[in-house]
Amino acid sequence: MIRPVLACIDPYKAAEEFAAVGWNIDFSQPWESGDPLVGVSLCGNSVLLGITEGYVPDNQLSHVGCGVEIYMTVPGGQLKQIYENHLVLKPTALMVQPWGDTAFEVKISGYQFMIAAVNSCLSGS
Repeated sequence: MIRPVLACIDPYKAAEEFAAVGWNIDFSQPWESGDPLVGVSLCGNSVLLGITEGYVPDNQLSHVGCGVEIYMTVPGGQLKQIYENHLVLKPTALMVQPWGDTAFEVKISGYQFMIAAVNSCLSGS
């Protein structure tokens, strides 16, 4: 299993953005712990939200997430609801991709995600 650590200026604020569109907050370590980190997940896919301090130079903050897209799969029967939950973030259209998966793309806290159902049917059957 791969669980990326996404550098965020404020991982707690970023976690709120994920939670607002239906992701679970799995754990949250306090800033004072010396390792401020928040784990979020959606349908068994999880990412860690860490800090930029010490990892991303200040003059590179505008480039955080640039060139990376996180591809994740969810159950076909849940894809439409997950898409609707993300509408506030202005995702791309939900559509069948050339390779057969049904997916949409959305940017959350500066990171690009492609959320897909493998060979899905939007009706959930």
